[in-house]
Amino acid sequence: MLPLKCLAIPLLLCSSGFILPAQSSDDPRSLILQGRALQRRGGGDDPAGAAALFRKATTLSPQSAEAHLRLSEALMESGSLEAAVEPGTRATELDSTHAEAWAHLGMLHYLRGRKLPEAQILAQRALQKAAALMPSDAELWTRLAEVAETRKDDAAAIKAWIRVGRLHPPFSIQGKSLGEIAWGRVAALASGPTQYEARREAVLALCQGKYPDAPSLRLLEDLAREQVEKGFLGHAEESFSLLGRHLPKEPAVWDNIAIIQLRTTRFQDALDTLKRAEELRANPRGDYYTGLCLMNLGRFEESEPRWKAVLKASRFTKEDEQLAANARALLATSLLLRGQAQEMLATLKSWAETNTQPELLALQAQGLIQTKAWKQARQVLRDGMARFPGQGIFQLAKAIPADRFDESLFAHKDSRNALQQLDLESMAGQLSEFRRWDRCLEFALQARKTAPVRDVELLLLQGSALQELGRMKEAVQILREGQRMNPGHPTLQNNLGYLLLEMDDGQLQEASALIEASLKQEPKNGNTMDSWGWALFKQGRLKESEEVLRKASEISPFSPEIRKHLGETLLSLGRFEEALEQWERALAYAFPDRKTLENRARELRTRIAKNRHDASLSNEEPPPVAPELELEEGPE
Repeated sequence: MLPLKCLAIPLLLCSSGFILPAQSSDDPRSLILQGRALQRRGGGDDPAGAAALFRKATTLSPQSAEAHLRLSEALMESGSLEAAVEPGTRATELDSTHAEAWAHLGMLHYLRGRKLPEAQILAQRALQKAAALMPSDAELWTRLAEVAETRKDDAAAIKAWIRVGRLHPPFSIQGKSLGEIAWGRVAALASGPTQYEARREAVLALCQGKYPDAPSLRLLEDLAREQVEKGFLGHAEESFSLLGRHLPKEPAVWDNIAIIQLRTTRFQDALDTLKRAEELRANPRGDYYTGLCLMNLGRFEESEPRWKAVLKASRFTKEDEQLAANARALLATSLLLRGQAQEMLATLKSWAETNTQPELLALQAQGLIQTKAWKQARQVLRDGMARFPGQGIFQLAKAIPADRFDESLFAHKDSRNALQQLDLESMAGQLSEFRRWDRCLEFALQARKTAPVRDVELLLLQGSALQELGRMKEAVQILREGQRMNPGHPTLQNNLGYLLLEMDDGQLQEASALIEASLKQEPKNGNTMDSWGWALFKQGRLKESEEVLRKASEISPFSPEIRKHLGETLLSLGRFEEALEQWERALAYAFPDRKTLENRARELRTRIAKNRHDASLSNEEPPPVAPELELEEGPE
C-alpha cells in the first residue's frame, strides 16, 4: 500500500453554488461556511463542532448533497467512521454527479476496509464512480488500484494502475515517481496470457526513460524472449531494440535483433544489424547469419568468405558442427549458382563429408552434369538414389525412364537432355529458396525446352515463380497444364485452388473443391489448411474458418499469411482485439502487401481505442443525474 494522503480534490462550496455568504444562523449556507472553518481540512481543529453545524444544515435543507457530504467529512475527521457512512452515502444519492462526494465515500470505505473486508467492495465501487467523473485524478486511480489489489481483483487493479501510469503524475513517494510505481505494479500483476498487452506496455514504459534500473532491464529481456517464443516477433524486435538503446555495447542484443529480422525475411535490416554486432564482437555465428543475408539478397559471391570463415573456426558443440555442415552446403550452392561448377567440384572433393552429406552429394551430381561429366554424374545419381532417395535431385532422377537415364547408341542426346533438365530444374528450385524469382523462372523455362516435362514438379515451380512475380493469370495457365497431367496431385490442387481464391473471379466453388481434396490427402499440411480456412472465409463460414486457421497457425506458427487470414476472420466475427493481435504478428514479416495491412491495423487500433473509451464510460459512469435541488432559504 502507498502512504495515505489527503486526496487532491478541490473544495467545493455546494452542489448548487453560492454567490454571497448569508449571515443568519438558520441559513444552511451560513452554517456550512461556519462548519467548514472548524473542519481540520479547512484549517480548524473542532470537527465535532463542525459536525453539529452540518447536521443542523441537513435538517434545514435535507436535499442538500453538500450539507450531507460535509457532515460525513466532519464525522470522519472526529473518528466516527461508521456514523459518517449514512450522510456520505446520502450525498451521492442526492447528487450522483458530485465527484467530490464519490471520492469522499470511497476514501471513507477505504479506511473502514482496514478492519471490515466487506467495506472494501463499497470502496472500490465508490472510487470507480469518482474516477469516472474525474478521470485525470491520478490519486483517485491510485486508491482504486490499492483497493482492487487488496480484494485480489487483479484485472481491476491492472486497469487502474495503467491509468495512473498513463497520466504521468508529477509527484513521488519515497523517492520513486508514482508513474514508475504504477508501471511496476502492472508488470508484477500482469502475468497471465490474457494480460500480455498490459505487461508489455508496463515493461516498455519502465524502460523508456534515460536510466532504467537493472530489474526493469531484466523484465525487458524476459519479455523479449517470451515474445519470440510466442511468435510476437515484431514486438520482440521492439523490446530488444529498446534493450539495445540502454546496452549499446552488448553484441548479444544485436545478434537477437538480427535473428528476428532474418526470420521475418527482412534481410537488409538484418545485415545492417549484424554489422553493428560484428563491430562489437566478431564470431562464427555472426559470419553464418551474415552469409545467409547476403545469399538471400542475391549477393552470392560476397557470402562465400563468410562460409569459409565459419568452416575455419573452432567447433566445440553439436550446434557448431551443424553450422559448419550448413556452411559447406551453402558455399557449394553459391559457387554453383554463380556458374563456378569446376571450382565447386574441387571444393567438394576436398571435403570428406561430401560422400556422407546428401546435400553435398546432390550438388556434386549437378556440378558433374554442368561440366558434362556424364558418366560420373550417372554414378553419383545412382549412389544418391540408393542412399538418399528423398533428397531433391535424387527424387527427381527416379522419375527419368531407364531407357533415357542410361546413355546408349540410340538415346545419346535424349539421355543427356534428361540429365540437363534435371540440373536446370534443381537450379530453379535452389534459386526459389533464395527468392530469386526472375532467375528461377528463366531456369524453369530452360528446363522445359531441354526435354519433355515428366511430372508436375517443374510446372509447380514455374507456377510459383509466376505468382511471386505477380503474373497470376499465367500462373493459373501453367497449373491448369499440370492439372491435366496429374489432376490428383495435392500440392497442385492447393496451389491452383488458392490462386483461384485470390483472383476472386467467380470460381469459388471450384477453388474450394480443389483445396478440400488436397487437404484430404495431406490433413496436416499447414499451407493447405490455411487455404481451406481462407476458402471457408470466402464462403461466409466464419466459425469454421477460425477453427481451421487456428489449427494452421499451430502447425505453422511463423506464417504471416495464416496470421493475416486469421485476423481477417476474427475481424469479421467482431473480435477486434484478437484480430489486431494476429495482424501484429504478421506485420513482423516482409511481404508484398505489408503496407496495406499496416494501414488497416492502424485503423483497427483507433477503433479499439474508441471502443475501450466508450466501454469505460458506460461501465464506470454513475447513475443517471438527479434533478438539481436548491438549498432551502432560511428566514430573513
